[in-house]
Amino acid sequence: MQTIKIINDNVKKISETNTLLDMLLEFEGVVDSFDLYAYRNWDKGEIIGGPKLGRYFVEVALMYKHKDMPDPEGLLRLKENDCEAKMYKDTLVTSRRVKSIEDTEVVQRGNTPRRIAKKQDNPVWIVEIKMPRRYVDEFSREQVEAAEDSYVDMEAMASAQDQSLEQPNVNPDPNMATAPAEEPLI
Repeated sequence: MQTIKIINDNVKKISETNTLLDMLLEFEGVVDSFDLYAYRNWDKGEIIGGPKLGRYFVEVALMYKHKDMPDPEGLLRLKENDCEAKMYKDTLVTSRRVKSIEDTEVVQRGNTPRRIAKKQDNPVWIVEIKMPRRYVDEFSREQVEAAEDSYVDMEAMASAQDQSLEQPNVNPDPNMATAPAEEPLI
């Protein structure tokens, strides 16, 4: 059973970490290179789990609305490329849209009763993909685990690198002799 809170927490974790976002972009590029989006509805998936970086695999879970079931032939395409993939039905629990008083229920919070929207179950399809790491080999496990706990501003790092490249090669220690310039051989 999936809930909106679980999905939102995963999206928040991904959006706060540049490394996870980069890994997902790399994962999506590999899926695109397999021509998976040529199959019906594969482009309508929403990430609900992962990316999880294991020793040999990268795992990602995608969710599709029941009416937008992805073409099962796409699973065969993934398996041809050494990926493990499985698809199954699940339920997404969401809050009902409140149009009338019948769409709410009373819950006790502390000493005061409150009205909240009733929950409804929506059928969904879940596709779990385990892709070999050789397809997304730029990332190490330590890099991803460190990135989940901290935020790295890649723009600031890039601008700092640009600034150091633009400055002339200045000898920081005035007591240190500079190397003589090479004389041309001709």
